[in-house]
Amino acid sequence: MKLSSIVRRLSAVLAAGVMSLSSHAAVTTQLGFLVDASGSIGTTNFNIMRAGYVAALNALPVDGTIEVTMVNFANSTTTVIAPQVLTAASRATMITAINSFSYIGGGTDTAAGINAISAAMVASTNYNAGLRSIINLATDGVPNNQAAAEAAALASRNAGIDALTAEAIGSFNSAGLLRMVYSPVTTAGTVGGGVLLASGATPPNPMTSQPWVLPVNSFDDFQTAIVAKVQAITQTVPEPSALALVGLALVGLGMSRRRTIAA
Repeated sequence: MKLSSIVRRLSAVLAAGVMSLSSHAAVTTQLGFLVDASGSIGTTNFNIMRAGYVAALNALPVDGTIEVTMVNFANSTTTVIAPQVLTAASRATMITAINSFSYIGGGTDTAAGINAISAAMVASTNYNAGLRSIINLATDGVPNNQAAAEAAALASRNAGIDALTAEAIGSFNSAGLLRMVYSPVTTAGTVGGGVLLASGATPPNPMTSQPWVLPVNSFDDFQTAIVAKVQAITQTVPEPSALALVGLALVGLGMSRRRTIAA
């Protein structure tokens, strides 16, 4: 068998491998929604936030690459969605869970919320060090204990969560939130040093940017902000294994073409 024929067959096999990888998607991203349900929110605004999270789920791919977790916090925490892979079927279940959850009210134990959601994400059977794991905090208030919230954020990073960013709704303590956020581009084992974005700005991917806090002027603007956030998170590149196969396939095709020309 001629070398060119062998190379062509090898290229076809590699191309099929690339297609197989893309059609058998595995979880690549853990997305944790941490929701302030304290007394300063109020029932009306909490319902607006719930609609925003439903819109966010509808903006995410349902190809099995995203795992979703949702925890609400006030004086205590409640798990609304335990870690679950997002598919067309599971999305409907998640939306039902969001719409069925009642407003809590009470204090703002941000530390407990961060601890709860990071523990749930790390304990997921899908968790591994190669995943992108991101906590999204939405709040309008000041934590009951700022130092405890910062310590919880640091603990979540040390536990293996890659990034924590925040939407700050209405009147908020920007300095306090900026001391809690982190991303992979900041020094390991630290939190803080975040950037306060302009209100209405399109947030960058938290995996490749400085950690940030996005101001949201009012609860009516929350849906636009949270949808923009999840779209930023889901900006992806092909997995390294897929890129390697593509490279080999292209090299093989190039060799085949050179053999044909030489002949």
